[in-house]
Amino acid sequence: MAFFKTYFMHTLTKLPNIVIGNYIFALTLLSTLNIEAQSFERNNISQPISIRSSASIFDAGETTYDFKTIQKKAPTLPFIPLTELKENIGFTDHHYWIKFNLENSSSKVKSYYLETGRPITDIANLYLIDGEEKVSRQFSGDKIAFSKKTVLHRKSIFEITLNGNEKVEGYLHLKSDGEVLMLPLKLHEKDAFLYLTYKEQVFYGFFYGILILAFIIYLFFFFALRDKAFIYYAFYVFFIAALQFSLDGFFHQYIMPKGGWLSDRGVLMTALLSMLFFNKYGKQFLDIGHHNKFLNLIGNGLNIALIFTMCLFILPGTLTTIYPLANVLGIAVILQMITCIVFLKSKKQKVDNWFIAGISFLLIGFIVFILNNFNLIENSFISDNGAKFGIGLEIIFLSISMSNRIRNLRRDNEKNQLLALQRSEDMNQIKSSLLSNISHELRTPLNLIMGVTSSLKQDEVGNALDEKYKLILNSSENLLGYIDDILDFTVIEKGTQVLKEEKFNVDLLLKRIVKINKKKATAKELDFNFQIPDNFPTEIIGDRLKIAQIMNNLIDNAIKFTTSGQIDFKVRFRQKKGTTMALEFLVSDTGIGIPEEKMSTIYESFTKKSFGDTRAYSGLGLGLYVVKNYVDLHNGNITIENNKPGHGAVCKVSLDVKAVSPSISKKSEIISECQNLNNANILLVEDNKMNQTVIKMLVRKWKNTSLTIANNGKEAIELLNKGTFDLILLDLQMPIMDGFETAEKIRTGKVQCSKNIPIVVVTADCTSESKERITEFNVNDFLTKPIKSEELYKKIKRNLLLHSTRQMPISA
Repeated sequence: MAFFKTYFMHTLTKLPNIVIGNYIFALTLLSTLNIEAQSFERNNISQPISIRSSASIFDAGETTYDFKTIQKKAPTLPFIPLTELKENIGFTDHHYWIKFNLENSSSKVKSYYLETGRPITDIANLYLIDGEEKVSRQFSGDKIAFSKKTVLHRKSIFEITLNGNEKVEGYLHLKSDGEVLMLPLKLHEKDAFLYLTYKEQVFYGFFYGILILAFIIYLFFFFALRDKAFIYYAFYVFFIAALQFSLDGFFHQYIMPKGGWLSDRGVLMTALLSMLFFNKYGKQFLDIGHHNKFLNLIGNGLNIALIFTMCLFILPGTLTTIYPLANVLGIAVILQMITCIVFLKSKKQKVDNWFIAGISFLLIGFIVFILNNFNLIENSFISDNGAKFGIGLEIIFLSISMSNRIRNLRRDNEKNQLLALQRSEDMNQIKSSLLSNISHELRTPLNLIMGVTSSLKQDEVGNALDEKYKLILNSSENLLGYIDDILDFTVIEKGTQVLKEEKFNVDLLLKRIVKINKKKATAKELDFNFQIPDNFPTEIIGDRLKIAQIMNNLIDNAIKFTTSGQIDFKVRFRQKKGTTMALEFLVSDTGIGIPEEKMSTIYESFTKKSFGDTRAYSGLGLGLYVVKNYVDLHNGNITIENNKPGHGAVCKVSLDVKAVSPSISKKSEIISECQNLNNANILLVEDNKMNQTVIKMLVRKWKNTSLTIANNGKEAIELLNKGTFDLILLDLQMPIMDGFETAEKIRTGKVQCSKNIPIVVVTADCTSESKERITEFNVNDFLTKPIKSEELYKKIKRNLLLHSTRQMPISA
């Protein structure tokens, strides 16, 4: 068990580099998408209108005026033009009143949203006076309960409707508790505002998704390795995400919708806690206590200062001091980290370059954030989100440095690895359960990456984005391949694998395999040659997935261990008795070959050319192990010939399959480019919000299709009792009521819907036990996450058609 765990952890040290690459391209893609979207929608979506030029402001200091007093004294109060002030007022707890006039010179009714302060502004109240001197009032800010906001939005937003040729006078009351006060004062048309909100949600989805994923991963690493650096870093990521969550107004909206003491101090608490754990992480990672006691004492002093500052929360009237103090302490912590790095470098101590890069990006982002807070740079999208960009890149590069730390820990424990070679039946069972759980958790974020990318790729975008889509999809597919290898390993270890004999188009399968692997070879500047006889059959009967995996694993190995020269892939067939034929394929390369002493263990699990070669050659070491077991399952043969170290190898495989006579051969099913489900009403039963988002994005592109979402089986049954649905997409692992119980209730008539309604299982649990169990409830189809748009549409379309003609075949 320990041996397996160590090697699995070793492989994960490689995977962060792939996943981090996905993060980088996702963030780059997102920023590019925003720019492209602005350009693409410019003709349809109007730009916001600033009213600063026609507005004036009055600083009431700490005096609290009511609206009637302000309205009455307005001519005598010292209102100054807002254009004389920057959009950023700075740290303040003063009351500000802004006066402005709006006029609709057209005869049409116009509706706008007025954007005022930041989401964390305490008081934001709007008073509008129409031509008949009637006053309408609207309220916002995080001092009141979220439900009492006039416009239920995380920002301080107000709705303004102007009738034709109408003039109104407006008064805006703003106050913060000491935090920075912003005055954007922009009028957005309703459609434009909704579009802006959508783009922001996409951006925030990527940003918070990356941070939460990093938090979960490093918690997992801490419990696996018991290294304090991982727990400190995990909580730093969590609290930095919570800080941005508070600044963006989501904390008030979702966590503390009624406001209160914690809501008022959410930004400060999360900021100080994130700096506290960042400082502890840096000290642990750099081991500064071992190298310099003075710098270690400074770090301890900063931790005490951060804790003391948090204790000041209980004192009234301290927030105006704590806000700028927290920013200063943040700068001090980062400067302390930089000082430690410079000191270690000066002493010629090794400091991970990825760690330095991560700290540099954090510093840049934090400097932009601080300068914006202190009103030293203009307010813009970059300055508003500078911290997010810096944090995102910092998380990426620090994650790479943490993967290097894992690799170093693995080396330190290499002797212990060799002591864990013995296996037992109990350990195999634990291992299989662990890997199944890991597979399920990895597939969920991977489903989002692949689903969103596939959805975006179907949009009409420029060629500049196409390569980025391909890079994200290719990296995701590589990660999915590793997950599939692990699952194959668990199935083989348990001895539960079986062959599925079904007719499939082998010609299309070979074309796809050649296309994918030719790209890999071309990327390494290798020649890729493919040969197939002219009379090769179009269709055969066999296990399509296992045959494809055998070919893919062999070709992938050949490409992986070849640095120059060529890869040859030859496919042949030999007729045997009756309809049985021998499917033969040969893969040869000009790579490094296999040392003679390794030939005896080449088909064992987690085996490579050497224990140290995984830095040069990625993968889990399961490729040939899976191949050998699947070949044996077919009663076939596999041989490695002409194996000369340094001159490549030739691998031959022969499998028995059945030929399909031309008279019963049918053309492959083709999905029409116009995807139309003819007013189908689909019920999605899925608890994971990311997976809900993916399926919604895919279904949105289909014509005449409606999608209703239930978060668990209980909600699904309630919806089925109330309405009519044509098909159910059902997840298996859900709280309250899982997919198994839901399917059982439907099929046994305990729900007010047709017992024969099509059910397509959509799950990340692809273990054979789950498939066998759910099949007992007569589900119609089975789809494994990550979801591909074409495959999902094909299965839904097929089952809708079968149901309409009262054909109910069961498959899983």
